[in-house]
Order: sequence, then structure tokens, then C-alpha cells
Amino acid sequence: MQNKLDPKDKINYYIEPVEVEIYLKKAGIVRTIIKDMYVDLIDVEPINEGSREIFDHFKEKDEPVDLVEIMNFFPQYMPAIFESYYHRMQLYEKLSMHFKEMLAGSEDSMRLAIYFTELLLKYEPTLASANVLGDFQTHNINYLVRKLNEAGQKFLLEDKTVAYLIKRRNQAFEGRPRDREFDKLVELWEYNVKKGKTI
Repeated sequence: MQNKLDPKDKINYYIEPVEVEIYLKKAGIVRTIIKDMYVDLIDVEPINEGSREIFDHFKEKDEPVDLVEIMNFFPQYMPAIFESYYHRMQLYEKLSMHFKEMLAGSEDSMRLAIYFTELLLKYEPTLASANVLGDFQTHNINYLVRKLNEAGQKFLLEDKTVAYLIKRRNQAFEGRPRDREFDKLVELWEYNVKKGKTI
């Protein structure tokens, strides 16, 4: 059950607060409470052997997949990377800087890294990610959410990112028994987003 999660388990979820209105019959009033919606972080699978080599390289170092560092360690992919990312290379260089500062212990850079990654995720997939690199942006979102959870940091993702994580979770859970509490919270969250009531 979501409300009985062990604290260690919470690391592997994105936790979104959802406003829930409840009717208190005896008092005859409606109160608003906040319930946490736990969205499972679904790991990304590499798309080919080259992609697996890239993912394994960064996983072994417990680091996010850094596009700038890919070019340093895997120069054979530079042509594909430049073709897909040269328009936004300055953003990737800034993101790489935040990754390095985050790995050195900066929690501010950890927050900035996830917001930069959210921004850049909007331009995916590219030819490079679809054919060569794999979905490194989604991998990095998952990585950064886990790191923020481990650090006990409070943060919220954009509604579009939350919807994307919910979609990935639902696709991964197809065929399993439905979690009615989760489905209800998703429905309420989507209603609140449409009404502009997200926290």
C-alpha cells in the first residue's frame, strides 16, 4: 500500500502532492487535505550495445548520463551528437557544469540539474537518442529524482513531466491488477491540473 511505504522504498518514487476534498458529514463542511501520489520510477533500457556501453559507463560511476562527457569518452558518437544537439549545446554545457557541482556536493546544482533536464526532455527524442544514445534524458530524470529523495530535498516537477512519468508507469504496469488508490489520485491530480489547482 502506498501509505505504508518503508522510507527506503520512497527513494524509487516521484512523490506528487495531490489536493483532495473530503466532506465531513457531521460538521457539514468540505475540507481539503493533501495526499501523496507515489509514481514509480521506471528504469530505462538501452536501445543497443553502444547505448548499453554508455549507460554502464555512467552507472558504474554513479553519475547521470552527461552528453558533454559522452563526447569525451565516446568520441565515435560526436557526429551524431552534434547533428542532433548543436542548437542547444550551450544548455548541455551548463547542465554538465551543474552535474559536476552536484557530484561535488551542491544540492542547489542538483535542483538546477533536474530543471535543466526537464527543459531538455521536451526536445526529445532526437535522431541521436533514438538511434545511438538511448533515452538518456528520462534516465537522468529518474536518477535525479532518486538523488533528491536520498538527500531529503523537497521539490516538484512540471505537470508535463509528472504526466510523462505516470504514462511510463502505467505502460510498465499493463497486465497487473489495477491500483485503485493510485488511479483515483491520478484522476484527481489531472482534474486539479485542468482547474489550475496544482500545488
